[in-house]
Amino acid sequence: MRNVARLKMGYYPLPEAEGVKLRSLLSFTGPASVIDPCVGQGTALRLVTSDAQVRCYGVELDAERARIASANGIETIQGNSFDAIARPESFSLLYLNPPYDSEIGSIANRRMEAVFLEHTYRWLAMEGVLILVIPFERLHDCAGILASHFTQLAVLRMTDEESVKYRQIAVLGLRRDVRGTAVENNKRQLLSVGLYGSFLGLTELQPGACPPYSIPPSGEAELSYRGLPYDLLEDLLPQSGAWKQAAPLLMPHEDVATGRPITPLHGGHVGLLCTAGLLNGVFGQGYDRHIARWRSVKHVTTFVEQDGDAEIIHHRERWANELYLVYADGRTLKLTETPAKKEDEADGECTPAVRAA
Repeated sequence: MRNVARLKMGYYPLPEAEGVKLRSLLSFTGPASVIDPCVGQGTALRLVTSDAQVRCYGVELDAERARIASANGIETIQGNSFDAIARPESFSLLYLNPPYDSEIGSIANRRMEAVFLEHTYRWLAMEGVLILVIPFERLHDCAGILASHFTQLAVLRMTDEESVKYRQIAVLGLRRDVRGTAVENNKRQLLSVGLYGSFLGLTELQPGACPPYSIPPSGEAELSYRGLPYDLLEDLLPQSGAWKQAAPLLMPHEDVATGRPITPLHGGHVGLLCTAGLLNGVFGQGYDRHIARWRSVKHVTTFVEQDGDAEIIHHRERWANELYLVYADGRTLKLTETPAKKEDEADGECTPAVRAA
C-alpha cells in the first residue's frame, strides 16, 4: 500500500452507485442483524440495507469515521477489527470491504483481504449472505475460505470509475458447510475466474446480474471489544511517568549551538554545519530580522568523452549548499552558488506590502 493510502488507513469507500446495485441483489425477509467490520462512515452498509428492517453493527479504526458511523445509526466500535468479538453465526449479512494491503511481520505477511475474511466469516449465520469487495487480483487469496464455507458464489465486476481504477469485484455467497467434491468444485470455479480469467471477462454488477440472495431473519447480536482504547491512551500518554522517561530517547530535542566560532569557518565547516541543521534559526534585529534555513543540494554534471568511434558519457556529482531567508516584512531571499539566468532577475523576492507578514 502506498504511503498516501496508509495515512488514511486504507480507506477507500464503496461508490454509492455500486452500493445501490448491490442492494438490488438482496432480498430481506425479516428483521436482521448486519455487520461491516470496516464500516468507515457507514455509507456502504446503509446503501446495501436501505429500506430494510435491520440492526447495523460496525467496527472502525479511525475515531472520526467511527463517530460519523455512530451518528448514522450504526452501533460502532472504534478500534481494531481483530480485537472485536461477536458470537459465531449471529449476523445475517456480512459486508466486508477490507484494506487492500499485506500484513507487516517477520514471516507470512498474508494479504489483509484473506485475513479479514478468515476472522469475520464465522460471525455470519448459516444461510447468511456475504458481500466481499476486493480487487480482482486478490480473489485467489480468498479462494480457500470461500470454497470451504460458501455456496452459490457470484463474482461480479464493478464498473464505477473509482471501482475500475482499483479493479474491484464483488463476491456474493451463502454461508454453508461445504464438504467433499463441492469444495473442489468451488475452488475450481474461483481459480478459473481469479487466476485464469480476466477482469473484463467477468459479469458486470448490475440489477439482475444474478438471482437475488435472501437475507435470513436474525435476532439482536452482541459485539464487544477486548482491545486497547487507543484514543484514551493517546490523551493520557503525556501524563505517564514512563512516557516522560522514554520521550527524550524517542523524540530528542533539536541540538542548538550558540556563540561565535573560535576560528573563521571555511567551506567544509559550513557544509557540515548546514547539513546537520546547526545553522538554521532566527537571526538579526529590526529590519534585518529573518529566519535562515540551509539545505544541501546535489548537482550532476554530464559530459561526453570521445574515444575513437565510441562516446563515453560521464556523470559527475557534487554537493552545494543553499540558504533561504525569510524576513519579518515578507521579503524572501535565496542564496546559492548557481548564477542568475537573467540580468534583470533579482535574487530576492518581495511580497506586496499589503501581503507582507
